Amino acid sequence: MPQEYIVELIDAKVVPEDRRFDEGILVENGLTLPFLVERGWSGPGGYYLEQWSIRRSGREILHSSELRSISVRGPQSVSRYSDRVEAPIQLEEGNYLLAFVIEGRFMGSREFQVTSVEKAEAPA
Repeated sequence: MPQEYIVELIDAKVVPEDRRFDEGILVENGLTLPFLVERGWSGPGGYYLEQWSIRRSGREILHSSELRSISVRGPQSVSRYSDRVEAPIQLEEGNYLLAFVIEGRFMGSREFQVTSVEKAEAPA
């Protein structure tokens, strides 16, 4: 990716697989339930290497996706991607960052919440 090319993170979120109207990740006994990482990119058309990670306390990486090639259609549209994470990850309740890297360059992050299933299902 030439340095003058900037791929822009348009939107991103992490949602429980069975509760797509909610945001964040649900945990049960300290392990995540299946969740989706959804995001949209815009920028010069082409193929880019993308990776996302879950972080806490700055740079501490708790989980990373595999590096993969994505195709961005161009600056006039948004190319959308979704990853399903089934394998449980050990996370505590609290605030986290979902960080995105394209071609080895940090391109943005979004905050999200990890909540226990018990708290999420408790009556208001």
